[in-house]
Amino acid sequence: MSTNATAQQGHPKGLMTLFFSEMWERFCYYGMRVLLTLYLVKSLMKGDAEASLMYGAYTALIYAAPVLGGKMADKYLGYRYAIMLGAVLMAIGEFLILGGNETFLLIGMGALIVGNGYFKANISTIVGKLYEDDDPRRDSGFTIFYIGINIGALLATTVVAYVGETYGFQYGFGLAGAGMLLGLLIFWIGRDNYAAADGLDIQEAGKAKVLGLQLYQVISIASLLLIPLCYVLISQSNILAILLTLLFFFVAYNLISAGVKEGPMWRDRMIALVIFMIINVVFWAFFEQAGTSLTLFADRNINREILGWTMPASMTQFFNPAFIILFGSVFSMMWLKLSEIGRNPSVPMKFALGILQLGLGFLVAKLAFEMGSSEVKVPLLTLVFLYMLHTTGELFLSPIGLSLVTKLSPKSMAGTAMGGWFLSFAIANFLGGQIASMTGSEGHGGDGDESFIESLFPAAPEYGDAEYTVFQALEAQGVTDINEESWVALNTVANSSIGQFNELNSWVNFRKAYEANIPYSEWLANDTTINTHNSIETWMIKDMWAQLDADVKYFNDADENADEDAKIIDVSTWNYFKSGFNSLEVGDQSIVDVYAAHEQETLKKGLVKYTGIFYNIGMLLIAFALLIALLSKPLNKLMHGVK
Repeated sequence: MSTNATAQQGHPKGLMTLFFSEMWERFCYYGMRVLLTLYLVKSLMKGDAEASLMYGAYTALIYAAPVLGGKMADKYLGYRYAIMLGAVLMAIGEFLILGGNETFLLIGMGALIVGNGYFKANISTIVGKLYEDDDPRRDSGFTIFYIGINIGALLATTVVAYVGETYGFQYGFGLAGAGMLLGLLIFWIGRDNYAAADGLDIQEAGKAKVLGLQLYQVISIASLLLIPLCYVLISQSNILAILLTLLFFFVAYNLISAGVKEGPMWRDRMIALVIFMIINVVFWAFFEQAGTSLTLFADRNINREILGWTMPASMTQFFNPAFIILFGSVFSMMWLKLSEIGRNPSVPMKFALGILQLGLGFLVAKLAFEMGSSEVKVPLLTLVFLYMLHTTGELFLSPIGLSLVTKLSPKSMAGTAMGGWFLSFAIANFLGGQIASMTGSEGHGGDGDESFIESLFPAAPEYGDAEYTVFQALEAQGVTDINEESWVALNTVANSSIGQFNELNSWVNFRKAYEANIPYSEWLANDTTINTHNSIETWMIKDMWAQLDADVKYFNDADENADEDAKIIDVSTWNYFKSGFNSLEVGDQSIVDVYAAHEQETLKKGLVKYTGIFYNIGMLLIAFALLIALLSKPLNKLMHGVK
């Protein structure tokens, strides 16, 4: 390392370039993640369960992708090209989401996954290559770099969250994409600062000719083909579940088999590593409720008002990175002090204590409910203390994980072991989505009149679901001369499915009744007929769709221009509260009064359900933590002195 590469605080100049590049990449990633669940539920009208499963599949693939991205950079692409390719794909992914429908979202998510695989895997590698192996500044440099990660996460969970929920999700996603472009620009402009790092340039193997192109170009094109694969895996999470399960058993078998060949000590250490991988899965599966069930809990059952200002629900995710920045250096000093006096807990005990705090965090929600004066909401401090305990738990477990992998595995298996560790994060995020799917309301997105579709096309089972759209129906009927332009310019509902049509139609009719404040019984009589279709003709009436489009626009515009204190019942709010609303026995009360009472009752049931599930999760985690503590001595024995 040349002396002119040294800057302030004795660190290489490239560190600050990489610090800000990574900060804006995290701004992009967390900006997408902080809004994703609410976007699925509120804009795309997905049910809680479906939204959680999609979130879990997406974040699982995000953690799995760097394994492939790192290998491609090592062997063929070089770190600089891989990072720039990743940054471009991530920015494109954010901007694709602005298309505003599920297809654009899934393609955008696929681009983000592939891009993150190239960026995240390799920028940390460059940081490491700025220092010699025995450089005393190395740990300090990674600490500084880690701060950049959390600053990016903090900015995303405040700025992007606020903009996305206040002004529209599209502005939040657009802002996240702009952040990624800024990170790319910083990385390129500052390229001379980290030029001394090894492995930046495209490798010789990557320059080999294949089909008239250089191999790195072929890999770049092939990477684009991974986007539709991600599309399928997100939308078909059962396939992803099978793949992740098989991968875990494959990696675990390979690790233990390699350990057996190396000798009894390495065999034991590989067994210990697999056990720690399982513990890691459990911790992060529940920790990652932050982006799903805890965000929906915040949206519905947390009093987020602060001095007259209501904090957006997604913004509550900022507590974790804020506490990381606040406590990170404190914990680093604490471990040093405990080591000096010989009281530093063993690795298994740190894992046990981390999971214990995670469990206690979930119990805070139940405690707040039991102590609360409101039957429908608990104070914002509930999430403050919950996330504080989750973050301290993270600091007991997360920082030592990567170091543990390198210590427990022989050098010949270091890459496979690290891949297995990242795989545990992927499995955890996938399971986190599965867990979250059990906590919220029943799904509503796409719940249409399936029997209607099936009766129309009994010989075509692929059409027998609520996602069957207008244009698919026309095509299936042999109508080829009618397209979107000749049908009618229906900007809001042009290619809606039968399920989406029925949801929008139900909402519009409710809003009309609510504005007129008609008797509940009168609305109920009308509601039983609005979504009845006996033939394709009744569903294919242009005027009906045009009227629905006009009504949806009218109410959306009215909500957008409403006073700050006005009660807004948008389509996602109606979808959450409509369950059971058409089966009440309330006499001849007005629909406004009936809805107000039903809303409170639904919120109360939701709070009881959320806090009950969180209590069960907390108790399960505490029991698991005690089990790890009891097994800490056998685990330490398997580790053969690794600390």
